[in-house]
Amino acid sequence: MRNVKKAKHGPTGPLSAETPPNDVESEGESEEEEEEVEEGMEGEMEGDNEEDDGSMSIEEECDPEALKYIKLFKMEVVEDPREACEAKGLDMAKDLSAGAPQRFLEWAISPIKLDRFQGEFWEKKPFLVRRPKNRNYYAGIFDKATIEKLLEEHELKYGLNIDVTKYDIDGGRSTFSSEGSATPSKVWSKYADGWSVRILHPQRWCDPVFLILSAFERFWGSVAGCNAYLTPAGSQGFSPHYDDIEAFVIQTEGRKRWKVYKPRTPGEALPRFSSPNFEQGEIGEPILDVDLEPGDILYMPRGTIHQAKASEDAHSLHITVSVGQRNCWGDFLEFAMPRALELASEDHILLRESLPRGYADYMGVAHSDDHDNPQRAAFIDKIMECMAIVSQSIPWDSAADQLAVKFLQSRLPLPAPANAVHGKGQKITGKSRVRLVAPDVARLVLEGDSVVVYHMLKNSRDLHNEGDTEENEDSDADKRLVFTWEVAPVLEELLSAFPDPVDVSSLSVPEDESIPLISELCDIGILLRV
Repeated sequence: MRNVKKAKHGPTGPLSAETPPNDVESEGESEEEEEEVEEGMEGEMEGDNEEDDGSMSIEEECDPEALKYIKLFKMEVVEDPREACEAKGLDMAKDLSAGAPQRFLEWAISPIKLDRFQGEFWEKKPFLVRRPKNRNYYAGIFDKATIEKLLEEHELKYGLNIDVTKYDIDGGRSTFSSEGSATPSKVWSKYADGWSVRILHPQRWCDPVFLILSAFERFWGSVAGCNAYLTPAGSQGFSPHYDDIEAFVIQTEGRKRWKVYKPRTPGEALPRFSSPNFEQGEIGEPILDVDLEPGDILYMPRGTIHQAKASEDAHSLHITVSVGQRNCWGDFLEFAMPRALELASEDHILLRESLPRGYADYMGVAHSDDHDNPQRAAFIDKIMECMAIVSQSIPWDSAADQLAVKFLQSRLPLPAPANAVHGKGQKITGKSRVRLVAPDVARLVLEGDSVVVYHMLKNSRDLHNEGDTEENEDSDADKRLVFTWEVAPVLEELLSAFPDPVDVSSLSVPEDESIPLISELCDIGILLRV
């Protein structure tokens, strides 16, 4: 064996089909890389531990598409010339009509058009929209007074709901830690000493942020997340790093100096996981070095290295809204491949044949340079043959259904009050017309001998981005309805007709069967009588 290096296809930990919650950690992602300051320990903290920075060795295979991606990764700055905007973004965000989420996103990134955003920027390169003539564009979304109110009225736990952090070039990142919940006096004392305050998942309590995330989830079809960052003047809360989310940074108060850097290597382009904290000497020169002010929005694709520091004469407050975490093709295949392997092994004897005797004598990292070994070549050919069979057994639609259901169970509830969208108690007759309450609130899937309708009408705003807790698991049973195969065509018609209503009399089953079914869907809130 020559030139031993990290094996690209080496052993890994067990794979999981579980997708983590969209827990955006923009401006500091790697909790395990930072120092914690316990209450009463105010001494100088040491910098982050040195770790493998993922730099590509000269012998590592390069992805030409990733190299092209980095070459084209350039910042674009756009200035919005408008002095005012008549459109009200939050009104669009609470609208349940099919086109409302698109209109909200267009408002949020204006004057960039949505088709240009999706074609030129999404997952390709960052942009900054500046609004020097309209600093109130995002007014009312989130402010310092909101944080003060949260600390006074809610129990915010360190590490779960709130972080208090600090960063300096010499000492690295530090995080204050204390048992129990955060108290206003302690948080504001640390803030006065130059520590930043991060509120995790403010959508649980803040209505404007909740509406924004709801619109993002309805547009993208994946879980959205948010954190809010309050930084005192002249301070920086987090080390340079990149995140595993598509980030929309919305500045709401003060000024903050942002430095943005392109991915360092092909492997860091659109990463599936966030980076450790970087040292300043590891990240190169910025492609953007500018102050963000109220009304500005900065978009950064996954893998965009960044750091930010509040201006010397003013505090800074921004929210980072995120989408796209663990939602790529690789994640889909990670979810689908175990079942594909199971199906292929059941159907093809080739995958059930024993491995050749002595294969360990010519396979493995120690034998990776033995290119002329015919046994090794035959082994690899057999693997490729097996993989071709497995690829033909991937249950595409079943995997898509499972991931779609996972999103349904994890997303925010609808923004309108329950009594505004609920159909409970509405009398259904053969002359009734009904429609889905909003797009994509329910999904029909096949499970064994049953037809199951999953829905999100009972999702909890308080548990959004919480992950797989026992409380979440206990409530999942309330989000599924089981039916017999005979009514599958009726359910499909009812759930796919939006925004058009459906006449009960036009359905393909007798009214004595369709009316109880429709009444049940109306009682839950999936359907409305119109």
